[in-house]
Amino acid sequence: RISIGTISGGIDITDNLDVGNVTSYSPPSDFPEDTAIYVSVTPYNEAGEATTCSEEQFTTEKLLEAPPCAQLISPIDGESDVALNAILQWDAVTEATGYRISIGTISGGIDITDNLDVGNVTTYSPPSGFSEDTTIYVRVTPYNDAGEAANCSEVQFTTEVFTDNPIMGTTQYGISPNGDSINDFWVIEGIENYPDNMVAVFNRWGDMVFQVQGYDNQGVSFHGIANKNTVMGGGKLPSGTYFFKIDINSLGNSTTTKGFIVLKR
Repeated sequence: RISIGTISGGIDITDNLDVGNVTSYSPPSDFPEDTAIYVSVTPYNEAGEATTCSEEQFTTEKLLEAPPCAQLISPIDGESDVALNAILQWDAVTEATGYRISIGTISGGIDITDNLDVGNVTTYSPPSGFSEDTTIYVRVTPYNDAGEAANCSEVQFTTEVFTDNPIMGTTQYGISPNGDSINDFWVIEGIENYPDNMVAVFNRWGDMVFQVQGYDNQGVSFHGIANKNTVMGGGKLPSGTYFFKIDINSLGNSTTTKGFIVLKR
């Protein structure tokens, strides 16, 4: 005779059922998922039942469920002035084995990307980038073997306006790198929005004295210290007028800005 329950001593699944002279039994209905199951098997014969038989316990598996939705973390919902070559990034969903992404220029639209399976990654950037000054709608749908996440929210953001000269056409600058924290380095307004850049500085004879790629007004910037032709002054440039060239590439649009910078010590 066998008794099966979901609590110790329980009989809510099988109540002291006589299964005959066999050594296996499976309830007509599956066990509930992720549940502790308690089983008592009591042998018997014409003389009576076995006494003080031990109860056994095991826990059933947790069935796979469709994953929850992912959240887009970059750009954030409602963000504006987003770069045309922005990389979409969302948080990882533990239960997911992959993600599908739809991108359009209207709510629910798929004119940029149509439910593309990007695999088990958390970033994506359309091969052709985004159009300028456009509202973009994005939906990320995690999935696994049990199915797709349901009713995932759509996120929208607006892209930047690309100008022929993204550095605002400024051609005259001045710095005074004397350690007073005022104009100690060259701030190029807006360049942080265009990481694919090359900045070069030349002396009055046309010799390049400074060049960097990825100028960002922070860790990569010009403090009046040469990194080219540093024979004179150990790299510390003297006061004077210098000339610059800024090359920027954004989604295939190349622009060059030239001008001068006055260095005063």
